[in-house]
Amino acid sequence: SGQSKYEPFVMNIEEAGWVYFLGIGGIGMSALARFIHAQGIPVSGYDKTASPLTQALEQEGIPVSHLDRVENLPGIMHTLNPQRVWVIRTPAVPPTHPLLQHFQNTGFSILKRSELLGALTAGRPTLAVAGTHGKTTTSTWLAHILHGTAEGCNAFLGGIDAQSESNLMVRDSAHWTVVEADEFDRSFHQLQPTYAVITSCEADHLDIYGDAESFQQAFTDFGHLVQKQILIHESVNLSISGASVFSYGIRHAGNSTSSLPDLAGLNARLDEEGWLTMDLHWQGELWMDNVRLAMAGWHNAENGLAAAGLAKWAGVTDDEIREGLSSFQGIHRRFQYQIRSQKRVYIDDYAHHPSEIDAAIQAARLHHPKRQITVIFQPHLYSRTRDQADGFAQSLAQADCLYLLPIYPAREEPIEGIHSQWLFEKISMTDKHLIQPEEIFRCLEHCPSDVLLTLGAGNIDRLVHPLKQLIERQNDE
Repeated sequence: SGQSKYEPFVMNIEEAGWVYFLGIGGIGMSALARFIHAQGIPVSGYDKTASPLTQALEQEGIPVSHLDRVENLPGIMHTLNPQRVWVIRTPAVPPTHPLLQHFQNTGFSILKRSELLGALTAGRPTLAVAGTHGKTTTSTWLAHILHGTAEGCNAFLGGIDAQSESNLMVRDSAHWTVVEADEFDRSFHQLQPTYAVITSCEADHLDIYGDAESFQQAFTDFGHLVQKQILIHESVNLSISGASVFSYGIRHAGNSTSSLPDLAGLNARLDEEGWLTMDLHWQGELWMDNVRLAMAGWHNAENGLAAAGLAKWAGVTDDEIREGLSSFQGIHRRFQYQIRSQKRVYIDDYAHHPSEIDAAIQAARLHHPKRQITVIFQPHLYSRTRDQADGFAQSLAQADCLYLLPIYPAREEPIEGIHSQWLFEKISMTDKHLIQPEEIFRCLEHCPSDVLLTLGAGNIDRLVHPLKQLIERQNDE
């Protein structure tokens, strides 16, 4: 990249004799825990429920407890000076949590997850990806491109990269750090990235922000923190000072090329083999032609374009960018094919917002035209269901058949009158079913799906493996 090298980050062991993660099973928390553990610093943590991710952490040598009692804390935490024990908490942990209250009463150093990420990237060349939708795919794709260079990268990701099976990339020679800039709880305001992208700015997390204007202002404030240049999707209207602002977007084959964004994916099309392909232009000039993209859906074409733009700014060669765009193996739960055969297709996706559901269903129709699409959807959060109910109803009605599950509450208490039955009645389609998770197997036994999508950000992922087994059996019949 031609820029001066930075020394690898080293945490002062005198300051942190032990790091304890409260909510270690979270996707962002676990990446940080893995990084601190890789520095040789003792790490342990608590999470309410066991999961494949917490089991993976334990296999890597990071003890995880699922009991919220003080006596279950590692013994050394009772003997160390509290100032030498760093407690990292996720915003999802309530103030009444007994372990959090113990740490507060004992004088431990307590940091939010976002504060630790900010400290780890402070003063270092950083590429940040923000946005309501697409940030995990874009940041992981970007990390994959950089990982293919001689220097590699360090990356803290919001999803599990399918190739490395991890949400953390570490390379001693790395110049760049890639981070997902999370808007929840204004976490991304702890960052000061060198370059950044904003993929979208559609209102979400209104339980935190209150209204769409405050949500948009948070993204404007994030933009002001970018040191050099920021790439913003052409649909996003933000007034940002300080950093140089550039736009990006795609145009489908045959569409008008007037009024192009700075970074444009032109002539976007499905090639003869069914791959998304496009020509990349930078400020009106051809940059690379016939670039093949590894992921399905027009929304992912835009994510790949954004990743290419940041990689260009980071000094990655055109050949390395082209290779990284075509060789990416995707992310767990981001339009991830579980089964792709002539007889049956099963796709799992994290979509939990109306626009994300739109994108997932449209991608399924693009790549599997004239086939029947069945959606299993688990709403995530009572507040989001309330705030986005009409959008959910319109998005879900695009399916040919719908199975709606109960709302996954996550960090929330129930809201009176807000439940899946209320949402179900708003959805204007005939082939819809309100069911419990365990009922889905009986339903699909009696009525096998053609193209099946499981959508949602809660614990619907627990259904993926058994559903895959069921469909594989049906394929063999």
